[in-house]
Amino acid sequence: MRPSRKSANPFYVLLIIAGLSFAMTTTVYVVMAFREAHAHEESVAGTAPAAAASDEHPLMQWMRRHGNTALLTELGLLAICTFAAIGTDSYWQRRADSRRSQ
Repeated sequence: MRPSRKSANPFYVLLIIAGLSFAMTTTVYVVMAFREAHAHEESVAGTAPAAAASDEHPLMQWMRRHGNTALLTELGLLAICTFAAIGTDSYWQRRADSRRSQ
């Protein structure tokens, strides 16, 4: 029995890109949230002064302002790419079968 060869679904590539982007943004968001929580605990305990916002890395400043929007946008793109990949999978399979039969 020959193994089934599927044609490449371009939405899989988009799905991988959207997934990696979401994973990286989520990681940065968690780091930002952890650093804020840790800085707040230190300032309450009086062990270290709270870091000024201007001393922060620009990525952390951007995440504070736009992190929620970025995460929700990427999650939406991830959902769209997932549905598109699943919805068009039979089309790409039929296309590959027709190419093989020619």
